Amino acid sequence: MAESIVLDTSALLTLTDNEPGADQVQAFITDAIAGHVRLYGSFVSLTEVHYITLQEEGEQIALQRLADLNALPIQWLHSDAALCGAAAKLKAANKMSFADSFVAATAQRFDATLIHKDPEFTKLALLAKQIVLPPK
Repeated sequence: MAESIVLDTSALLTLTDNEPGADQVQAFITDAIAGHVRLYGSFVSLTEVHYITLQEEGEQIALQRLADLNALPIQWLHSDAALCGAAAKLKAANKMSFADSFVAATAQRFDATLIHKDPEFTKLALLAKQIVLPPK
């Protein structure tokens, strides 16, 4: 069975902005294409990439970036009652953002390794499987 990987918003932006660690994220994508890993992402990460790109680079680039992300071998998990409940429990028990609670709940759902640059995640013992990308 292929390993499951969740790419946090920070990992997606690392790739799109060619930041340090982009090669690692690209390697996961290559592995997913080859069928060695399964890649997942949270709907909230698509939303974050969209609004961040809108603010920083405008609508045209934001729309292209979303199209590019949707073309990758990533299964996007959208909200449902169980995911909302899991995210709520994580948010209530930890100091973390609303968005990060959904990303963490996505990683929990798939028993996946979380790829990120976000220090909020490193304190979550529930997410023992993590790979922290290098900072900008």
